Amino acid sequence: MLFNKIVHISPTPLVGAPGKIALAQRQTGKESICFILSDYPSSGPLYQKFSSNSILLTEDNSDFFYEKISGADVVHIHNFIPDKHEKKIRSSIGESLLVYHAHSPLREGPLFYDRSTQLSYDVKLVVGQHWGRLHTEHIAVPNIIFDTPSINLRKEGELLKVMYSPTHKHKGRWTSKGSSKLDKVLDGLLSCKMIELIRPKKPVSPYELFQLRRTCHLTIDEIITGGFHQVSIEGMCAGNIVVNGADFLGKACYSRFSDGEFPPFLYANDDTITDTLVNLASNVEETRRMQQESYDFFVKYCDYKKLVEFYDVAYRVKENIS
Repeated sequence: MLFNKIVHISPTPLVGAPGKIALAQRQTGKESICFILSDYPSSGPLYQKFSSNSILLTEDNSDFFYEKISGADVVHIHNFIPDKHEKKIRSSIGESLLVYHAHSPLREGPLFYDRSTQLSYDVKLVVGQHWGRLHTEHIAVPNIIFDTPSINLRKEGELLKVMYSPTHKHKGRWTSKGSSKLDKVLDGLLSCKMIELIRPKKPVSPYELFQLRRTCHLTIDEIITGGFHQVSIEGMCAGNIVVNGADFLGKACYSRFSDGEFPPFLYANDDTITDTLVNLASNVEETRRMQQESYDFFVKYCDYKKLVEFYDVAYRVKENIS
């Protein structure tokens, strides 16, 4: 079967990930579209920041939405279907391949329990970062980054330019991104004039944030959970050293997309982050070497045309088993 007509359905924008998958599929000749069932709250900092590649479901376009579902080769559900939409979506699905795709850990919001049994899914996927350790029966697939890779190698006499811009600081075992220790370390290095820091106080668009990242030498993801997030891949795309707390399992999951090669992240946690940043701030040559390593990895493995092929392969898993 040719899986050319694909409908992605996501409860929220999920920081733009489902929309980027649909865009990548369109760029490679498929008829792929992404619908989000709601945006982030209008009172919050993420409202309308990540919906540019998706269509927000409304009363005005609901007929179009259900028409696309009924004619799809693949209905690709991200995280879960909210209860108020489940019955009608279920009744609209024809002979489509049903795909479930987890973007979040279990036992924390928004996936407080396993939602992969909500429908009779044919294929189960998980974001290939660190969620694979929790969704052990799912196939790892990559997040897609569309930005053109670039690198701004640090120059002699130039301060280490650091970007740290977590989307939230919620507390959780796997979803935490903020660290009070890291905040203090950054403030201290900034006051000592050892680094230049980009840490936006107000929300900015993903486009603006990435253009700022291109000017930096180092991106800090999170150093708390043992995992990493999409920002780590964006950091490599911008030719940044990427500092995170990714452990062996998290990096091993991602190496599925890079011929077994682990991404060149620089490990740090609350106990080591001070030494890590001080050492880099004092060593221009090492900074340049690690920046180049990040950039080269992204160019070699992370082009969207390569990564989107993993979705084609995953859609055919049921055929291969049959």
